[in-house]
Amino acid sequence: MNMKNKANMNSSLIVIAIITLFIFIISFTVFYTEENFSAVCGCKLPIWVIIISITSFGMFMGSLVYYFLNKNILKEKTDIKNSVNKLLNLMDDDQKKVLNFIIKNSGQVYQSQISKELNNDKVKVSRILNNLEKKEIIERKKKGITNLIIIDKDIMSILKSK
Repeated sequence: MNMKNKANMNSSLIVIAIITLFIFIISFTVFYTEENFSAVCGCKLPIWVIIISITSFGMFMGSLVYYFLNKNILKEKTDIKNSVNKLLNLMDDDQKKVLNFIIKNSGQVYQSQISKELNNDKVKVSRILNNLEKKEIIERKKKGITNLIIIDKDIMSILKSK
């Protein structure tokens, strides 16, 4: 989600909050007026006023809570992306190539495929994968005479969204 979409979403949430607050104020005013000025005739508060008041107040509070929670969640996602970018900057070109190859293959690939596709010898690929495994970016699962290389799910989702 880019900054323009975030700004539009935040603006629409504020508009919804203002509208629901306005409905709540009108409903409360109707209630207060009927309660205090119609006591002579013994009129009761209509049920629709109660329903509108409670609904609009709930929508107002819900939109405010969502607005503030969404702000925190977006900040956390930005912090995570910045951390991943710093991690990627620490990698050398060969590690980036291997990581990109694994991402292009849906986050799972056999170690032998990496050697073949990237034209690297098996020892070099094994060393690169050892480094990525130490950083907990990938996980190796033994499959016969080769390994299945799997990217961490959280890292995969962040790298795909870049």
